[in-house]
Amino acid sequence: MKAIGLDTCVVLRLLVGEPQDQAQRALGYLEECYFNNITVFISDIVVAETYHAVCYHYDVPEKKAVKILLEFLSSPMITPSGQALTVLNEYKGTGAGFVDRLIRMDLLDHAHEIVTFDKNFAKLPSVTIL
Repeated sequence: MKAIGLDTCVVLRLLVGEPQDQAQRALGYLEECYFNNITVFISDIVVAETYHAVCYHYDVPEKKAVKILLEFLSSPMITPSGQALTVLNEYKGTGAGFVDRLIRMDLLDHAHEIVTFDKNFAKLPSVTIL
């Protein structure tokens, strides 16, 4: 099975449609991969970077950014490679932020506890204040 991974800049072009020529090339490439049964992976790091860029460079509200990413990662053309889809499905936009929750899911695959100075983050299970 052939597979490729998308970088953050490609995902951003797909989501914001700018610059238009690159967005069209990205969409064409994604469709070509889909029709040729090439799996397109998106890593958690790319999802986190995209979330940050959409919120802070394109001024999209956090809840809307979560919705956009959830829809994107739920597409049959995309295969998330980590925990981002699970975290996005569970995130309600309050308390610890999306990226903190993504960090938590990743670390709990390897550790039994996470320590932090962030009070909101520490409200999640298995996260404690240092």
